[in-house]
Amino acid sequence: IGETLAEYEQDLAGAVCAVQLKKGLAGITKEQMARVAVAYEPVWAIGTGKVATPEVAQSVHAKCRAILADMYDQEVADATRVLYGGSVSPESVDALMSQPDIDGGLVGGASLDSAKFGRIINYKPV
Repeated sequence: IGETLAEYEQDLAGAVCAVQLKKGLAGITKEQMARVAVAYEPVWAIGTGKVATPEVAQSVHAKCRAILADMYDQEVADATRVLYGGSVSPESVDALMSQPDIDGGLVGGASLDSAKFGRIINYKPV
């Protein structure tokens, strides 16, 4: 799920992602959710080097969990992996991964550089 730059600039990230998540999970049972991961990747951040602030990313992830709790239950919401993608880098990984509702990252271009990728995958919570 993810919003365009125009939607982001209009402060619609949460609303857009909510609609996308609900549509994407339509027909998925509670039992099937054990095999589902949700990925938030702002369209405007893909391949641009721009990254959502940790606060924006956390806000969208928290909204995702609330929707999951509403659609299924709190147990499913807590167990579902919600990932952030969108120019994850060695410079942004610590702040992003320290957010309570971000469970991991989708790494794009940084995965092509072994030093950068190594730093990202070896992130250690403080």
